Amino acid sequence: MVSASRSKATVLVVEDDALTREFLTQLLRAGGFDVIAVPAGDRALLILCRLGEEIDWLVSKVSLPGLVCGWILADEYHEHHRGRPALLLSDLDPAEKRSAHAVFIPPLAPMRVLEVLQALKSPEPAQVLQVPIAKAA
Repeated sequence: MVSASRSKATVLVVEDDALTREFLTQLLRAGGFDVIAVPAGDRALLILCRLGEEIDWLVSKVSLPGLVCGWILADEYHEHHRGRPALLLSDLDPAEKRSAHAVFIPPLAPMRVLEVLQALKSPEPAQVLQVPIAKAA
């Protein structure tokens, strides 16, 4: 999965909302991943075409502005990683989310993204990153 020249798995995050993209980036880095984060599908597609073997995991919104959506990115990702699912952030109805090549995660569940990636990258039980919750005064 990760080459001997790299110590961490690399995740390509594709999210058009800047706050969500930054939060996912920081969360995944704290969880032990290297992250490349981009706001648009066209930029992500270029990265996948150029660095496909070096991108270990794809996390993308299904619906992105422009011509390149998450489905197209998942197809390109699978050209380099046939047996590995892409993580797609989507509000689709659960009945519409059947795919052997994707794991669907609600867009507002960033901790779930980390949990799924940790579970997928390691055959060992996943370790969930604990984030302290601030208590209201």
